[in-house]
Parts: sequence; structure tokens; C-alpha cells
Amino acid sequence: MKFSYSWIASYLPGPAPDPKALGERLTAVGFIVEGVEGTGAQTVYDVEITANRPDGMNHRGLAREAAVALNRAFREPEGEPLHEGETPADARARVFVEEPELCSRYSARVLEGIRVRPASGALRDRLLAIGSGAISAPVDATNHVLWDIGQPLHAFDLDTLAKGTDGLPTIVVRRAKAGERLVTLDGVSRTLTSQHLVIADAEKPVALAGVMGGFATAISEKTTRVLLEGAHFDPRAVRKTARSLGMHTDASHRFERGTDPEATCDGLDRAARLILEACGGTLCRGTIDVRERRGSPHARRTLTLRLARLVAFLGMDIPAARCLEILAALGFSPDFSPFREGDAIRVTVPSWRVDVSAEEDLIEEIIRCEGYDRLPETLPRPYAPARPPVAALVADRARDLLVGFGLLECQTYSFVSEAENAPFASAAPGAPVLIENALGEPFTTMRATPVIGLLQSARHNARRGQADLALFEVGTAFGWNPDAAKEQREKEGRGRVLERKRVGILLAGLRRRHWSETSEENDFFEGAGIAAALIRGLGLGEPRAPFTFEEWSSSYLAAGRSALVRLAGQPAGWVGVLEPSLAASWDLIDPVVADLDLDLLGSLLPSPVTSVEPPPRFPGSEVDLTATHPVATAWKTLEVAVRANAPTELVAVTAKGRYRGAGVPEGFVKTTLTLRFGSPLRSLAREDVNAWRDAAARRLLTLPAVKVDGVREGS
Repeated sequence: MKFSYSWIASYLPGPAPDPKALGERLTAVGFIVEGVEGTGAQTVYDVEITANRPDGMNHRGLAREAAVALNRAFREPEGEPLHEGETPADARARVFVEEPELCSRYSARVLEGIRVRPASGALRDRLLAIGSGAISAPVDATNHVLWDIGQPLHAFDLDTLAKGTDGLPTIVVRRAKAGERLVTLDGVSRTLTSQHLVIADAEKPVALAGVMGGFATAISEKTTRVLLEGAHFDPRAVRKTARSLGMHTDASHRFERGTDPEATCDGLDRAARLILEACGGTLCRGTIDVRERRGSPHARRTLTLRLARLVAFLGMDIPAARCLEILAALGFSPDFSPFREGDAIRVTVPSWRVDVSAEEDLIEEIIRCEGYDRLPETLPRPYAPARPPVAALVADRARDLLVGFGLLECQTYSFVSEAENAPFASAAPGAPVLIENALGEPFTTMRATPVIGLLQSARHNARRGQADLALFEVGTAFGWNPDAAKEQREKEGRGRVLERKRVGILLAGLRRRHWSETSEENDFFEGAGIAAALIRGLGLGEPRAPFTFEEWSSSYLAAGRSALVRLAGQPAGWVGVLEPSLAASWDLIDPVVADLDLDLLGSLLPSPVTSVEPPPRFPGSEVDLTATHPVATAWKTLEVAVRANAPTELVAVTAKGRYRGAGVPEGFVKTTLTLRFGSPLRSLAREDVNAWRDAAARRLLTLPAVKVDGVREGS
């Protein structure tokens, strides 16, 4: 927007400020001067006005900011006193506001007996300097007021307004009727809808409220009576009208951002004075001022600025006297007073500052006027983010581990069909959770285990030729609380729902850990190994929370190929091959599924402590043992035997492979165990490692019907 230096300076009494210094100071307080034209008194600034500062879209507003920035006085220019006639304005026109929520104030003044002439040379020069053309004294007066104090006005030829039932020209602020038409001042005929707010006379629309006047009621050379309009419109109503019709005017630009509701009468008086000076005539007595007062839409806001808050916010102290000086110069009417939280400044926000609504806004006013360059340069304080809850850490860690094991994460719906949920109903406490007012199948039941969603994904992939899968999901399982009081269940028709964070795992088809390995069928041991690695990876297991895989049977897992996971004596989940007929219903063959209770795992973890364990300085050593044992002998039995009385150098015992076939008796299986030894203090001698291996083999031989390759019983 362009602004005249001399126009701004007219609000600053005393010697005229240096044009260059004025532009620099406006930029410093937030009104960026992007360009300068002319020199001396003819200087014109091109200023960037942000949308939140409509009070700065006029010369008086910029002059108020300049006065603060230059530490000078601000004063309204003195004008000739207004002389009114005897005839009251409301005896010449009527005003009705049918949409008070969209037009909270409509003010009007009436002038009679004028002769339309050009505006004075000084007024035309001001408008021409900022790029606004001169038309006639009445029209130029309204434009001058818009650029002077920011209040858009409109001048109607009073004799062109249709009269109401009382015989007086009538103004009605209403919504347009669908299909009504209006030819605006730009000569364009526009079709209106009920979404458009208009200024109408007793018969038809005569202006688009806040946007543009109508051609038929415009000021012309024949005009002798003028009705001046000044109003306050709802910004959203003006924006909607302007956008829908593809219009943008100086008036709509200001109304859309918020004008001063207290400026309507002041603007009318200023325009009337200019018209009378140029065109003669008589000003009718008084102002027609229709104002919506329900709910006090323009009640003056009061705010409190705590000086302690200002210091904490800025990191610097600004004396109370300086704060009072700045706020008073900006028109905030400050009052210094003790406050329950220390010294404070109470202010009444001026009506033109629509952008100020909080204590932080007052702090911004002070620091921008004091100077952002005064803010101290300090390094940011070290910031330690709040540690997330253990449950979130466990879930995130579980995801990382499972992805590291080569599984893909899924996200599936918690809503499943009753048929899909029924086989797994016993996996959650109580009865299945049915959904009231469900959208329909398959969204009628809350799932008992995330495994159901994984089965849906597996079936979808299998039907498209992708049968080799390794999937997991961290999600919620649902069930009724079986301990809910019977009276509560009968009263509410349900008990309290229990939600548990769980991780579901599904393996199907072939597995291959590395491109160089031969693919093998996924089996129970693969699933159990992943479950065990997950528990250990979360920091559980020996000695904090020992876990075991116990023989277990359920309706949804295959007999002899399933296990209950018990952690620190509590059931923590299950793992096994899906029951064959159930697997077939999902179009799958022997998928391995597992479900672990992450809430339980998280509850067994201690408070997180950040620690780092460096890798060992000395290399370890691995040796294998192959034991032939009955199929019924559990892996845990073998592991316990190996670890019994083992040296501290035994770091890990893992299963490397199992074999059943030629050379292995019926009912037996060969399991190869890998023993890893290591020490943080020294390199291990081969003799020590061999001795520890042989001792472990002898402990295995103490188990019923167990033989170890290369080792005889009793050796």
C-alpha cells in the first residue's frame, strides 16, 4: 500500500521528521517500507501491511506507530467545526438493519442543497500521490476518509433511493433474495444469492455491503442531496460476498480484516466537513446510528500484563515506566497496579486493535517498539525431552526388534467379524466385545487378538500368489472384564471393556534368513525363537524375569505344536501352528502364529535407565553339540541341563537346527546346540572351551534317553 509522507507528518506536531528516518523507524516497528518514491514533502512510501493489522491500513494508524517509533507526540489535525441545520437527519431518511449479526452498526448523515464540484486541490493532491484518482468532491471525500482513518464510507444520491411506507427514502441492510440483480459502480450486472449481504432501499439492492455501491444510486452532477453511509460489517460476510463475485476493493480489503466499530461517526463527520467545504449545502442535525447491542459485540477488552511474565518471556527486563509509555502512546490506556502475582499493568484495548486479545500480544507490542535488537543473545537452555511412558518404549522397541528379525509391520482394523473373532474368543478375557450400531460385517466385533488382522493380510497375499510371509502388528486386543460386578453387567448390559496392548506375529510359507541359505518351511520353532528373541531383546529373561515355553493346547492351535509363554510365573502369550481346519478357512497351510502381552512385558521392566554396554574387547568362541533325544523332550530341558553349573564364560545357548530322518530312531530327533563362550577380561584358550563343551555334553547325557554325538555315556 502507498502512503504519503506529508499526510503522515500532519499527525506529528512540531518539526517535520526526516523522511528517511521515518521510513526506517516504521520498518523497525513492523511496518516494512518496501519502496520509496519522490523526495522531501512529496515522498511516498510503499508499505507492507500484514493482514492482522488493519489499523495500519490508513495514515492515522501509521502516524500513531511513527510517533511511538520516533518518540514524538501524536495529535489529530484540527478541522473546521461542523455546523448543522435545524432539520434532523432521521426526518430525511430511515435505516433498518435486518441482519444485526452481519452488520453490528450502521451510521448515516444527510446533506442537502449541495452542488457537486471537484474536491479541493490539496485533497486531490493527497489522493493522486497514493495512486487514487479524483472523481468529485463527495466521492473523493469518502476515499479520503478511507485512507485517512481507515473507515470505508459510501455516498448515495438520496433522491434515487426508493421510499418506504412513511414516504421517506429507506435504507435496509438485509440478505439478498435469490435472483436479485445489481449493477455495481464498475458497470457490471451481478446476480445475487441469499448468501450476499446487501444495502437495499425500500424496493431493491443498491449496494453490496462492504464491497461496492450500486450504479443507479451513485453521486452524479445532478445530485443535490447525499446520504453518507458508514458501517461495521462482519468480516466473514464481506469476504464471502467478495470472493463469490470475484471482487476486491479498497473497502472490502479493510472490512475483511476488521475495521474499528467506533470510527463510523468520526468518518462521517470528516467526510461531511470536506463535502460542505467544496460543495456548500446544509448538514442535517444529528446522525442516524443503528447499533446492535445484544451481547455487546464491541465491548472494550481489558487485559493484564504481568511484569514478571514479560521478563520470563523476553529474557530481559523493561522498566514499568517504559512499558506504560509505549502502551499509552499506542492508545491502550494503561494503569499500573499491584497484582496477586506481582506488579502488573492493566490496559483497555482500543477498539481499532482487533489483533490484540492476550497477554502475549501486549508483550509483542512492547518489544517491537523497544526494539527487537535489544533482545539478549543467549544460548538456548539444554532441553531434555520428557521420557515417554514405558508402554510406548516397549511398543517402539518391539517394532524395531521384529523389523530387525526380518518381519514386516502391518496395521489392520480393530473391528472384525464375529465369525473371524469366534475361534480366538478365549484369547481375550471374558466374552467377545460386540459393537452396538455396527456398520455391518465385517465390523461387528472388537478383535480378541491382533493375529486376526494378520490372518486377513496373509489370506489377501496368498490369494495373489505371495505365500511366503513374515508379518507382525503391535495393536490392541479387547475383551469384557470377567471380574465386573454382576449387577453392573445386568444394569448396563455389559461389563467394563479390558484393552491390552499386544503384539501379533504370523509366519507362513518358506523362510530364508540370507540369500545364500536354502529356504525352509516355517515351523513352531521359528515362531518360538522369534518370541524368545523378542522377550530377550526387551531386556527380560534371566535373571530379571525368566520365561518358559510350556506345553499347551487350545482350540485354535495345532495339538503338539503349540506352547504357552510364561514370564516370571505369569502367562504372557502363546505361540504355535494354527489348527489345520482353521488355517484352511483362511486359505493357508500351517501358518505359525504368536501373541505376546506387551502390557505385561512393560510392567516387568524397571524404570528405563540409559546405559551403554560396550562390545567385548576379546573375541569369543562358539562350539556345537548335537544331541539325539526323544521328541517329547522340550528345548528348555536341554537348555537348563547345559547351563547347570556352567562357567560364567557361557554367554549363550541357541538351537542351530533339528533333524528327523534317516539314521534317527522313530520318536527321536537330533538337535544341534550352539554354545557361545566369552570373557570381558581375556582371550579364551581352546583347551578351556573344549573342556566346558565336554562338561555340557556330560550334563546332557544325564537326561533320559539322550545321546550326544562324539561323547559316550560315562566318559
